[in-house]
Amino acid sequence: MKIANMQIPFLNTIGLIITYKCQVACPHCILNAGPHRTEEISLLNSYNWIKQISGYRKGTVKMLSLTGGEPFYDLDRLEKISAFAKKEGLLVSVVTNAFWADTSENAEKILQSLSSIDAIAISSDYYHQSSIPFSRVVNAIQAVKKENIPYYINVCTENAQDLHYKNLLEELHKVAEKDYINSIITFPYGRAAEKSSSPKYKRSKTPPVSCCISSSGPVIFPDGKVIGCIGPLITLKSSHPLILGNLNDDPLNIILDNAESNPILHALRIYGPQKLISMANEAGLQDSLPESYIEGSICSACYSMMSNPTIVNYLSEIAKDPAFIRLISYARLQYLGEMRMAEWYESLSGGTGN
Repeated sequence: MKIANMQIPFLNTIGLIITYKCQVACPHCILNAGPHRTEEISLLNSYNWIKQISGYRKGTVKMLSLTGGEPFYDLDRLEKISAFAKKEGLLVSVVTNAFWADTSENAEKILQSLSSIDAIAISSDYYHQSSIPFSRVVNAIQAVKKENIPYYINVCTENAQDLHYKNLLEELHKVAEKDYINSIITFPYGRAAEKSSSPKYKRSKTPPVSCCISSSGPVIFPDGKVIGCIGPLITLKSSHPLILGNLNDDPLNIILDNAESNPILHALRIYGPQKLISMANEAGLQDSLPESYIEGSICSACYSMMSNPTIVNYLSEIAKDPAFIRLISYARLQYLGEMRMAEWYESLSGGTGN
C-alpha cells in the first residue's frame, strides 16, 4: 500500500470559492459554474473569514487559494480580496481559465494590477478550449513568466490515451515546463454527469492505491460551508465525514480544531480511500461498494464511499473506535510528522496510549 510520506502539511493552504460566476459553462465542471450563476462571497464575509484564516494558531495557514467559478470574472473584487489576504500575511494563489489573456500585453497589464497574487494555476484542457482559444493560455503562461509569478497548469481528461488530451499536452510542452503540468482524471459528477454521453474512462476492479493530497486543504464556500476537499464530494447533498462545519454556525478555529482530530479525513491523507474501502469489505459491506472504479481517480473511489449511506454510517462508527483513532493518530505522526492528533489521543487516553 502506498502511504503518504511527501504530503502537504495539514492546513498549509485553505481554499476560498469567491464566485460561482464564469464566462463559460464547461461540460466537466462539478460546481456547475457559468454565466447564469449569481452566487458569490460578499466582501464583508471574505474579509471576516480571511482574518480568521490568517489568525488561526499563529499563522498555521500559509496560503489562501482563491477559486470559483472564475475569480478573474470581476477584477476589482479579486484585487480587493487578494490585497486584504496579503495584508493579513497570507500568500495568495488563484485558479483561472485564462479567458482574460486575449493578448500577452493585456495579460501582463492585468497581472500587474493584481500585485497581491503570488501564484497562479491555469486550467487548460479540451473542455476549456472548446470555448476559450488556446492562444489565451499561451498568453497567460508568457505573462506569468515575464512577471516572475510561479504557476502550474491543470489538465483534465477522462482517459490518458485520449487523442485530444495527448495533442494538448504536446502544445503545452512547447510553452511550459513539463514539471509544471498536472494531469487530473475528470470527475463524472456535477455538470459532467449530465453532459458526458459516452465517457472514455478506464475502469479497474480495485480502487487506486494512493494517498489524497487534496484533503490537506479545506475549502470554504460562499455560503460558509467548510469541506475537507474540493473534489466531487462537494456535489453531495447528504452528510459525510468531510463536511467540517459552517462559518455561519461556528468560528473557523473550532471547525479546524475539530478537523485536526477527524480520523476519516486523516486516513484519506495517509492511505487514501483504498484503506477505508478495504476495511468496509472486511466488515462485510461488499454489496454497498461498486464493482469497479475509475482507473487513476482516487476522488471517484472516495465518492463511491461518501455517497452510500451504509458506508457513511460505517465510517461514522469506525471514527469513534479507539483502536482506529489510535492507528490514524500514530500513523499521522509516523508518516506525516504531525503530532497534534497523537497529542489529542494521548490526552483522551490519559497518556497511556491504549
